[in-house]
Formats: sequence, structure tokens, C-alpha cells
Amino acid sequence: MDFTIEVMEINALSDRLSVINASGGDGAPDFVDMEQGQFPRFMSEEQMCFYPLDEFIERDSVAEKMVLNRLDLYSYDGHYYGLEHALCPVTMAYREDLFEEYGVKVPETWEEYMAAAEQFAEHGIYMAVAKDMAMGGDLDELVLMLRPAGCDIVDANGDLNITDEFKTLVMDFIEMQQNGQLYAYETQEEAWPVYADDKVATYFTADWAAGWLRDNVPEQSGKWTMTALPKLTADSGTVSVRGGTGLCMTKYTDKDKESLWDFMTFAMLNKENCITKYEMIALYPPVYEAMAECSSPVEYYGGQNLGALYEELTDEIPIQYQADWKSIFNETFTSNAYDLTEGNITIDEMAEILTEAVTEYNESK
Repeated sequence: MDFTIEVMEINALSDRLSVINASGGDGAPDFVDMEQGQFPRFMSEEQMCFYPLDEFIERDSVAEKMVLNRLDLYSYDGHYYGLEHALCPVTMAYREDLFEEYGVKVPETWEEYMAAAEQFAEHGIYMAVAKDMAMGGDLDELVLMLRPAGCDIVDANGDLNITDEFKTLVMDFIEMQQNGQLYAYETQEEAWPVYADDKVATYFTADWAAGWLRDNVPEQSGKWTMTALPKLTADSGTVSVRGGTGLCMTKYTDKDKESLWDFMTFAMLNKENCITKYEMIALYPPVYEAMAECSSPVEYYGGQNLGALYEELTDEIPIQYQADWKSIFNETFTSNAYDLTEGNITIDEMAEILTEAVTEYNESK
């Protein structure tokens, strides 16, 4: 079979697909590897350029083979349009030596996490690093804690979902930064020297970023341990998700869709291929039968078996819903974040501003 693979920057790929839609499908590829954050750009009748996979997913019992919650990243109007490459579990790495030295309990709840931050601050140590909330912070970091509690800003219907937990978490982040408990950075590059100075106690990370500590502070090898996330609420899970890339079939293809689906299952659901992919790029698979063999000691984490931890937490993997208004939400939050951190507006007023912006966007479509 003749085929061509073209590697494109994420935004460039999405821009091209939009042009292809506008031209009626001229020049469309058969497959697209769609980064999950770009998928909302195509969540409309006018822009949807992917072929629904429901008939194949149901016929081949895909829900029994892989973590179905990960497919919601590529769902729209009741249909699935992509197969996810990775589980993308988010857990918490912590400096075991610092916790032992200062007698701080490894937190299992958000309240314990904030208490630990107060203790570490007394010794000049930050609990974690986070983008400066006055600049808008990093909302992806916030929703990491919200998802396991079922409090994500996008609900199952794709509607805005501003909960009390969201409001409290935003203000907790602001307070901890202002109290010197979280290191506030403008760019991520500013954060690594703080880690290198042994001034950071925890690090929330997806599987694909677990190696960033190794790459940026290799001298701390053996000092970090990975564990579950602290629970935001009593009913919260202890693992979140961040990121993802889905293999999608375009609706414009002139190839036999059964043959294309065969390739998708070979690439995404085949046990041996999932294991090989994990060994090459450390993306933990969402495919159940491959999980047990994607487990090996990780030298940087003191020989800890991260794959075993991810497998243990798989049943708690939360759904990450998508919405095409998220960019408007993020832009509105960022533009009003300084006033929130300075006390010029309250978190309730921020919620009203966000709700109004999303409502106006939805009404304009």
C-alpha cells in the first residue's frame, strides 16, 4: 500500500483542515492525528470534517478493549470521531527527602495539601510552581484537580459548569501564591532553577511529562516519588487526565472505510504496538491488555514502577469533555485575572463575567 505521512505543527494542521472544509474536501488526507485541544475547532456541522466511528466502535466492542472515557475528547453531538493514543494519567510527584526532613505528611486531600504548603513555606520551600495567577494562571492546572471531583468547567452536555469548587480552587491558588507557598512564574523556563535549588516539594504531571524533571533537574534522580493526587472533595478520584491525541478518519476520504478502520485498530488497539509505543515514547496506553506489560522500573523515580501505578488508577480515569467556547473562557479569565488577584472584582463577579462571555459566544453562532 502506498502512503504518505506529513508532519505538521498543531495549529497549521487545524488551519489546513478548516481550509479543506471550506473547499469541499479538496486535498483532504485519509487520517489525521488530532491534538485534543484543537478538536473543539471542528465541533459544529459546518466544521466537522471527521467520519463518525460509532458503528466500528460498537461492532468491535472497543469499550471493552480501551478506556472509553478517553474517547470523549473526540465526541460531538453523540458521536465518536477518534481513537486516543494515550491514557494521559495525571499524578503527583513529591520530594520524599524534603517531606521526611521537615516532618510533613504527604497529602491525601486538598486540605492537607494546603496545610503542607504552609509548613514548607516556613522553611523557604514552595509546595509547587504555577503560572502567575495575575497573568491568568494556567487553567489547565486548575482543572486537573476539578476533573476527578466531577467539577470540570465543561459538563456532559458541553455547557459551562462553574462550581463552588472551581471558585474555591482559584482563590486557593491566588492565596498560596500571594503567601509565598506556590512559586509564581511568567514562563516555565523560570521554574526549573527553583527546582534545582531544592525549593519545590511537589510536581503534578501527566505520564508524557514525567520525564521533564529528569531532563531539567537530572541531579535529583532518586529523590522523587510518584503517587496519587490529593482528593479535592470527599467523593473525588485520585487521578486526573491532561492532554491527548486522537487518530481520526476524515469524512472526505475515498478509501474503503473498513480498510481504514483495520489500520486504526492495528495502530491504536493492537497490544504489541501499544507496548512498543510505550517503550519508545513513554505514553501509557489506554488499552487494557497492554497495561500489564507497560510496567518497568524508572531509574529517576528511584526504581518505582510508574506503569503499575497508572494501571492501579485506571478505573478512576475521569472524562474530559470538550467545548468550542473554551478559548473564549480562557481569554476572558486571563483578561480579568489581574483585577481578581488585586481584589478589584470578587470570584463571584469573575464567574458572572465568564458566564456572560460564553453565553454571548454561543448566541453568536
